[in-house]
Amino acid sequence: MFFFGNKFYVIFISIWIIALYFIVTTFHSISNNDKSSEKRIEFLQNELNLLRQNYRETQSNTSSTHYQWEELKHELTRVKRQLIDKSGAKTIPKQAPSLEYEQLRRKIETQARELSYFTNNELQKISEKLSENDKFKWKQVIERFNDQSRVLLASIRNLTNVDGYQSWREYEHKALSKLMQTRLNYLQNPSKPCTDVKRLICKINKDCGYGCQIHHVMHCFHIAYALGRPMILFSEGWQYNRGGFDQIFQSLSHTCNTSMVYNVSIWDQNEIADVIEIPSADFLKSLKDFMPMAIPEDLSERLIRLHGNPFVWFTGQLMKYLLRPQAWLTQFLEEKYNTLKFETPIVGIHVRRTDKVGTEAAFHDISEYMKYVEDYYIIYKYQNPNINVSKRVYIATDEPLVFDDARTKYPDYIFYGDKSVAKSAQVNSRYGTESLKGVLSDVHFLSLCDYLVCTFSSQICRIAYETMQQRTIDGAWRVQSLDDVYYFGGQHDHQQRALISHKAVKPKEFSFERGAIISAEGNHWNGFSKGSDKTNNQSGLYPSYKTEEIVRIAQMYHYSEV
Repeated sequence: MFFFGNKFYVIFISIWIIALYFIVTTFHSISNNDKSSEKRIEFLQNELNLLRQNYRETQSNTSSTHYQWEELKHELTRVKRQLIDKSGAKTIPKQAPSLEYEQLRRKIETQARELSYFTNNELQKISEKLSENDKFKWKQVIERFNDQSRVLLASIRNLTNVDGYQSWREYEHKALSKLMQTRLNYLQNPSKPCTDVKRLICKINKDCGYGCQIHHVMHCFHIAYALGRPMILFSEGWQYNRGGFDQIFQSLSHTCNTSMVYNVSIWDQNEIADVIEIPSADFLKSLKDFMPMAIPEDLSERLIRLHGNPFVWFTGQLMKYLLRPQAWLTQFLEEKYNTLKFETPIVGIHVRRTDKVGTEAAFHDISEYMKYVEDYYIIYKYQNPNINVSKRVYIATDEPLVFDDARTKYPDYIFYGDKSVAKSAQVNSRYGTESLKGVLSDVHFLSLCDYLVCTFSSQICRIAYETMQQRTIDGAWRVQSLDDVYYFGGQHDHQQRALISHKAVKPKEFSFERGAIISAEGNHWNGFSKGSDKTNNQSGLYPSYKTEEIVRIAQMYHYSEV
């Protein structure tokens, strides 16, 4: 009898939610009066709070309809977000976090991860020296530490859900993205005739793979943005599509094209010429202040507050404009999305096995990726204890056997991916339109994942990470690299600032004072990084937790017109 009443109450609340949604929509459409809207929003907020209270009271009486209640809770969240969107689309949220708060929140996560890397590595070293009996006991100690580390990270990541600033973050992400896209559209479609403005050209055909070529064009586009020169892309005879870039992606400009290019000068030979060509970053004689990984000075304060890696967000916005898909590509990706039955939460892994292994990158077994996948799902469960989650993984690889290996070793996971794409990504079939469709598909779905495990030595891994930032508010933390830290080809030195003085303890370490500028070469993911202090010519290993990233800021074209 109670079950019937409870079921009726579920239906009643569902109807209430639907009614509230229509009320929200109606209120938004019939009134532009701010004060009136605020009163109505307050009324709806009270109704939603009452709904939540009734939900909790009913939930405490029975667990037989737990799943239905979880669905209702998600629907309640969705309606609340709809309420915020309807009421706040044209107004800045009243609450905004301080720069110091956002930086401290991110720093706590970084320090927690570095502590985990270091302690795990040291505990494993001790374990290797123990007897078999003691190893079993020590394994329990390691597992206990790992579990507590995950609980800590879950708590840190939940801060954004309870600190009251999430609506500001959502608004600021959308506002900055809109501003960037407006600027780029203005840059590429100048109000004057294209022949009357200084222009920049870039040639896509570089002797390397898709990811490398796109990053080369991105390097050109970054310079174009900084100089305020529209970029004209030469792509005829492109290895991946002989018909050119514009058959795959939308044209970069409606007003500037290759016919408007003449009297070209190489940029670092004649910087003031009307038309300059940007060579490969490998051949540039000097680095300007505004080159990667610099961000625009006029946006720097907003970007640093919004995102944990401001340059990645900035370059993600450049890529958003550059790689706008043609209609056929959008349809292709949508059909594939439906065919895969792509769902979230999901972790993406990019497993590279062919041309770069042994030269630019080391071999990494599937277990190395899955260790961090498992960590993500355990943390996610601690963040959302009442939600039953299927553990999904999207695999992008150039080795088809990776799929069988993963499914055999990890049967409790659902693996997504396409073996045919893996075959087309192999060296002997890498170039061509079909191969391009495969790599575009992999990058697209990797970027839609909630977390990435990959190797930053891979251009595809970095493109997926950059593209992810277009969708997520602050996705700086949503990746684990198995080798390099994030970098951009042709960048300035990767610099860090010493927060704490360090005195070398082991022969491979070097000492430095607080405030020293460290040129970072890499993170070993064991608590130590490698780098050098240019002021005293010392180099070696140093504790990662004693430094912080330096964001490079440079003067660029201001786009005052928009």
